[in-house]
Amino acid sequence: MKALRVAIVHYHLKRGGVTRVIESTLAAADAYTPNTQFVVLAGEVPADVSFRARTKAVPGLQYSNAQAETPSASTLLTQLKAAASEALGDLPDVWHIHNHSLGKNTSIPEVIRLLAAEGAPLLLQMHDFAEDGRPSNYATITGPAKLYPAAPHLHYASINARDHAYVKSMGLKAEHIHLLPNPVDGDSETAKHSTEANAIRQALGAQRLILYPVRAVRRKNFGELLLWSAMAEPGDVFATTLGPTNQNYIAAYQHWQALAQSLELPVRFGIGESKDWPFEAIIQSANAILNTSIAEGFGLAFLETWLHGKAIIGRDLPAITADFKTHGLDLDSLYPALGIPAEWIDLNALEAEITSGLKKAYQTYGLALPKDATQRAIQAITLPDNQIDFGGLDEPQQSAIITRVAKDKEARSAIRQRLAIDLDQSARIRQNAAIVRQHFGAQHYAQQLQGIYQSLQHAKPDSAAVEIDFHPSQCLLDSFLKPENFRLLRTN
Repeated sequence: MKALRVAIVHYHLKRGGVTRVIESTLAAADAYTPNTQFVVLAGEVPADVSFRARTKAVPGLQYSNAQAETPSASTLLTQLKAAASEALGDLPDVWHIHNHSLGKNTSIPEVIRLLAAEGAPLLLQMHDFAEDGRPSNYATITGPAKLYPAAPHLHYASINARDHAYVKSMGLKAEHIHLLPNPVDGDSETAKHSTEANAIRQALGAQRLILYPVRAVRRKNFGELLLWSAMAEPGDVFATTLGPTNQNYIAAYQHWQALAQSLELPVRFGIGESKDWPFEAIIQSANAILNTSIAEGFGLAFLETWLHGKAIIGRDLPAITADFKTHGLDLDSLYPALGIPAEWIDLNALEAEITSGLKKAYQTYGLALPKDATQRAIQAITLPDNQIDFGGLDEPQQSAIITRVAKDKEARSAIRQRLAIDLDQSARIRQNAAIVRQHFGAQHYAQQLQGIYQSLQHAKPDSAAVEIDFHPSQCLLDSFLKPENFRLLRTN
């Protein structure tokens, strides 16, 4: 049988969420649906990409802010077709494009329209949205009303049930929108990395290593990591893996580094790039995985951690993890919010910052700010007993609280029980790992994706010129843009 030709398209292949999804997609397809030929087209292809032999660099795909001039849509499409044909021997049977609507490359929406108008089968997989707390991204999109084209040979895939419902609300037919959770692998290879793991802990001076394996962006909420570290027991070390690549996040990252140093907090930053340690060994060196992020597209850490034989501690994201809990995943040890006494917080400054941020966001989206927007946003981060969620604050207010807790034993005791490091979770680890393998494993993903590809092939129009309609995107923006969803750490 003739191999199915698929071109996967993304802006870059730097280490991170989408790159890992692509890597897992290729591995799953090789193992369970081998009659598929892939090429991955990306604007930037680092030398350490594990699937480099199946990649083609198309520089025009890079973020527009990384290019002197973004190629026109027609030029970029010509480049994409040439690269795909060279790798596959012909044009792809299916184009699988990630995050087309994120506003990172100004030509991509029109590239999508042109491909769809030519009758090319397209799967548009959305991990993140410009409509979801990214007003500056949205502002770069020319003609957002034409961001979501509609055609029988054009399908959408969302990675969680919330996004699936929001996208479907634009009027998509059920057969044109797929709930496609990311594939999860990473079963522990403890024996292979145990020696390296011990050496890593020793090098870091850690009796217990608490790892936050993320790239530094504001929504990852590094202030909360430092707050945890201020509660550390002797011998505890907290570590992150990757520093920022986006220039917008460097100042905040350097601020946290400086604060941790000044307060002598046991935090090691960026050990995944500053040390020559395999990522798998770093994971195995951890006694537990920490999450403090206030927003995620999928939440891979909530699943993958258990396969490594580790427990996850810290912050829950109920809007994301609800999908996992329906399958029985036990995340009861996590907290949905971290309460800080309101008297520790400058509430007037907080209200002013939230008001300013809301005004800027709504103005950038081109919408009027609801009269009660500030009150609704503050209410969303207000907890019982006159407390405010730490994740609802900005860096200066978080820094003041971290400093207070680090220097004041009474302040530490006030919130210590909320930040206990529970490592006695062996039963939960076994139970959750079994659930993850059953419901989020590579085989299930590969077979589901293959079914989508085949349905797209069958939907390919006979004509080479197709009239394209567009889904009404305003309702998608309305779904995401609510004052209750506003957080200061998501304003850039």
